Amino acid sequence: MLLKKINWQNPVVLIICFLLVISVRFNRNDLLVKRSLGDAQFYIENVRFFRGESITYGLQAPFNERLLVTFIAAPLPFTPMTSINIVNVLFLALALFYLNKTLDLMVTDKRLKWGGLYMFVFSFPTFYYATIGYIDSGVLAMIFVATYAIYTNKYGLFLSAVVLGTLAKEGIVIVLPVALAYGLSSENRRWLAFGFIGLILYLVVWGAVKKYIPYTEPGKPLLFWNPVFWRLNDNLTRYNTYVSSPLSFGIPGALCLFFIFKQKKNLIKYWKEDLPLWVGAAGGFLLWVYSIFSAHVDGRFFWIAYCFPILLSMVWWNRYGNPFTKLKKS
Repeated sequence: MLLKKINWQNPVVLIICFLLVISVRFNRNDLLVKRSLGDAQFYIENVRFFRGESITYGLQAPFNERLLVTFIAAPLPFTPMTSINIVNVLFLALALFYLNKTLDLMVTDKRLKWGGLYMFVFSFPTFYYATIGYIDSGVLAMIFVATYAIYTNKYGLFLSAVVLGTLAKEGIVIVLPVALAYGLSSENRRWLAFGFIGLILYLVVWGAVKKYIPYTEPGKPLLFWNPVFWRLNDNLTRYNTYVSSPLSFGIPGALCLFFIFKQKKNLIKYWKEDLPLWVGAAGGFLLWVYSIFSAHVDGRFFWIAYCFPILLSMVWWNRYGNPFTKLKKS
């Protein structure tokens, strides 16, 4: 069989698979799914603003505050949509690079490292959201970078990821409790301090962007993510809520749940060691829960925190064996 002859532990094969997956919907190719531009329209306007072109759609919060991807995309000699998606590809490649480095730290079985990488590549959100003009790749990459920085005690890299992540999207906030949890679990007091320093940087950068980035109506910045009843009602009646969310929760989330139920006793045994990863996974889940009341909910809220369930499931697989066969006893 052809698939058995492929060397899946070859970086070239991984990159080819990655490019094939993200190419299917590049620039919102609607051969498979018909959707409006949605939020992408705002990000296209951001690129036009940075290029000094006339704005036709308006600058509106929080979209105009998510600067990182569109700022990098602006100088590229392509249409705004194409430029955004080229930057998205680069950030996703960066995320894959740091996921690889973090898996190297955590699992001894190289097959599991490659399994974790392919779990990210062959996921619904990588296929569906990666190259459709959204900007989640920027914050996703910074979360992956920050996670690696935490586990290797690279404090400067962590703070850099927090600053860039704040410019990318507000979801970067989930790495701050991860840093604090790592400080507690590893008894490294520096991470307790750097977790709070990261919070201060997040608030300063977020506040500066909120104050100085122009809006359609100057002087009237909007505070997005306000919980309102109509959002809850809208999300509970949207088909997309019930399709994209479980698909994006995906194999990494399902594996984590499987190990939770099969290894209940060991959750207590290893709670301290695994605490940062559980905190990160919970952060992504809580973002999704909060979005039910405050935004159009979909699987992107799970996706930006994908490194945590991937790392958790591979770490537990490394400890207890293949979950699809009889698990080892602790």
